[in-house]
Amino acid sequence: MMTRSRRLIPCYVAALIGLLSLRLHGQVTSQRIAAANSEPQNWLTYSGDYQSHRFSLLDQITPANVKNLKLQWVYQSPVAGNWQTTPLVVDGVMYITQRPNDVVALDAVTGRAFWIYR
Repeated sequence: MMTRSRRLIPCYVAALIGLLSLRLHGQVTSQRIAAANSEPQNWLTYSGDYQSHRFSLLDQITPANVKNLKLQWVYQSPVAGNWQTTPLVVDGVMYITQRPNDVVALDAVTGRAFWIYR
């Protein structure tokens, strides 16, 4: 016969899984995308916003300092061949696609890969 504490273990595991899954749902709401201009540090959707402005309100790069820009990092894809992607940036994480249909999450500051979904 199972003891009471052993019978509760599946309940604890289920509760833990439930709590952890709260962090796994998408965190970019439609409200955030609709107000994308209020988050210029992010690029939440293709073309930047629903109006497809393809323009950033950030002003750190100017005609006066553009000549001082330096390469900070490069992501070397393990998949050879030509490919194109439109990166999305959400709260410091850059999401790109690579061949054949992988999604890659990169640290936007360092270029370190957090994960690859194949």
